[in-house]
Amino acid sequence: MTSYHLGRDFVEPIEIKDKHASVSHNHATITVDGDKWVLSDNDSTNGTYIEEDGVFRRVRNMTITPDTWIRLGEDGHRGYYFKARRLLKPNDYREDFAKLFEIYQEFENASNRLDSHRRFAKYSSPIMVICCTLLTFLPGIVDNGYAVRLMIAFPGIVAPFIQDALLLKLEKRVKRLALKLICPKCRRALSKDDILNREHLFCQAR
Repeated sequence: MTSYHLGRDFVEPIEIKDKHASVSHNHATITVDGDKWVLSDNDSTNGTYIEEDGVFRRVRNMTITPDTWIRLGEDGHRGYYFKARRLLKPNDYREDFAKLFEIYQEFENASNRLDSHRRFAKYSSPIMVICCTLLTFLPGIVDNGYAVRLMIAFPGIVAPFIQDALLLKLEKRVKRLALKLICPKCRRALSKDDILNREHLFCQAR
């Protein structure tokens, strides 16, 4: 079991400079015991946070993974952001970029599916509504009463709602994946070339 101390009093494994003024001198501790990682806040003034779905929430004692994003202190430049795996490999981002490449492939597939569903919904829903409506006026169907006519019209009525639900689900997935496509060092958004080249030109992470 190994404990890593984080704060402005420590230079190993991560040096947090005084410009990150909202970070306490002895801010937090991460304990690694095999595959179990535990983040503990040391009663810091401005708190310790982990990211979940793009939002940072304050924690006191929390089991994390090497891929967990952590913020020490306030939001913005006065706080300090890092991914937990930096404890083991402070300047090696190869594993991060390998995972980002996998996420980008998921993002591309989801984006293509979303575009395809949008094109399909644009034409299919109105056509289905019109066809089902016209069917209810056929002579043989009109004679069977309103119940039968409603059953025939029903698919056309619900089709737009089903399409909207599918589109909303895909849109949320695309947005969720896009939030993950950030630099593992500086947290800026990565371009397609950055991910494919596995290097962020802005901060030189690689």
